[in-house]
Amino acid sequence: MTAAHTAIFSFYLQFGPQGDKMGASEWPLFFMCIWFRVIETEASTWTASVPNSVKGLLGSCVVIPCNYDYPQKAVTEFTGIWMYNDSHVIFHPEKNKIQQDYRGRTSLLGDVSNRTCSLKIDPLRRNDTDPFFFRIEIKDHDKYSYKEAKVSISMISEPNPIRFALTEDLKENQSVSASCSVTHSCPFSPPDITWSHSGEKDLKSQNLTDGQWNITSTLTFRPTHMDHNKSLRCNVTYKGGKRQTESKILNVKYAPKIKTESSCSSDGNLVTCECIVDSTPPSIVSFVLANKVLLGTKRDKTSSFTISAPQADFEYSLFVDCVANNTEGNANLRLPLPLSEKMLLIFIAVGAGGILMILLIAVGVYKKWGRSGDSTAPNMGTMMAQRDLEFPPCSTSKKETYDDTPCDPIYANSNMYGNIGDDWDGAIYGNV
Repeated sequence: MTAAHTAIFSFYLQFGPQGDKMGASEWPLFFMCIWFRVIETEASTWTASVPNSVKGLLGSCVVIPCNYDYPQKAVTEFTGIWMYNDSHVIFHPEKNKIQQDYRGRTSLLGDVSNRTCSLKIDPLRRNDTDPFFFRIEIKDHDKYSYKEAKVSISMISEPNPIRFALTEDLKENQSVSASCSVTHSCPFSPPDITWSHSGEKDLKSQNLTDGQWNITSTLTFRPTHMDHNKSLRCNVTYKGGKRQTESKILNVKYAPKIKTESSCSSDGNLVTCECIVDSTPPSIVSFVLANKVLLGTKRDKTSSFTISAPQADFEYSLFVDCVANNTEGNANLRLPLPLSEKMLLIFIAVGAGGILMILLIAVGVYKKWGRSGDSTAPNMGTMMAQRDLEFPPCSTSKKETYDDTPCDPIYANSNMYGNIGDDWDGAIYGNV
């Protein structure tokens, strides 16, 4: 049963003849009402859904969302057309039927056989404002122009403002997020969003009403003390070349950092120490000497702290500590103190004494080892001399012999004893 049949049956139940109450003159009126009811039912199925107005950026693109309906019937061929002023065609599948100003700029999105009739205009020109309507032509069925559902384009020459959000409480090395959002009317070519700071980026798109879309880029990063008081920028580029920039100053909290330029100097008997501290929020700075806090610290500049005192106050110390504290942490740097005259003399005396002691030790070692070498050499010579004179007793003549000790052959080869003959022996013993 079709919708028309259902309507007739329903109308008959409500207003049809009941028994003999309806006369002959009332029957024509009855059928006329039925005819108007059928026509109304058939016409109500030709419907289209479009917004009254769509806002579009000049030079960018715009998409007019559209859905339509038609009486149920088995059809396979559809022709979707967009028009204005009943005769001006801005889109048609046959390009030669499109008005010259719109050729190459309009396209139908989606499948028209699925009751989708969204229109894209790219690029958008200043005169593209007329109320437009959709027309459907169904082969072997019917044609219908949805003039009751017209849509206009509200032209804007500049993009909507950027919505910039940033976490207020920024701390060094702690993860934070910043987001940048804009609305647009070109979902197939959304704006390009970039950031001035590195980090992890996430992009999300949301369909709003009346052909508007929202795109949001979220940046997640870890700020450092180098980012403090620097600008975080969000840059947006739209289809067509329009650009926008929004920025915020980063206020990063971080623990004190004492710069290496910190130092101590002397002018006569006055010693001045400067401690340069970088921190947010500002630090409380003090100078500590031998576990005692020195009084009189002054803040000269934004990050410079100084203390001045007579040389005698520092006694014989070599260093003074610069200590800085704030809500985020603390830092400590040891600064060398300039040497006073007394300290300089003490260092000279200690150095000279050390050098003298080293020399004395070296001389003592040299003398000890030198004497040991000299005493060893004569003893060895004496031993050798004594050894040469210890000859064993042996017979040196024919007249006198020693039976107990034979003569070593070495003496037979000696020149001393070999030159003494028998005559010499005889002469000697003859004179006795």
